[in-house]
Amino acid sequence: MRKLVTSPILMGMLVLCLFSATPAGAQNDTYNNLLGEWDAETESGQYQFVFKFFMENDELKGTFEGSTGIVDMQKLSFEENTVRFTVDIDAGGQSMAIAFEATIDGDSLQGFLSMEFGEGAITGSKRK
Repeated sequence: MRKLVTSPILMGMLVLCLFSATPAGAQNDTYNNLLGEWDAETESGQYQFVFKFFMENDELKGTFEGSTGIVDMQKLSFEENTVRFTVDIDAGGQSMAIAFEATIDGDSLQGFLSMEFGEGAITGSKRK
């Protein structure tokens, strides 16, 4: 019969590994309120956008769709129900950076966009 040898160091390492591992679904739980497609527009209704948020390789990703096409979101973060990201769009042959920040409340969002020429309010709703 084999005798199982345990050392306090080995047991400590095992416990550390077990408790430091994040279950695969735990990351998604953090983003559940955000994940999916959102229709958004400026306060005046002049500009409409579609934001798509999804998980890829356990990392939050997103795309922005506007009148100039679809681009990947950059510097994307979601903390305490606030999403922040930037996009670079083609504005008549020149690149223009736009920063977005919005608070998610259920299936609605409210926030603002900022660009070189100023800021504007945005609102939106999550697609069902």
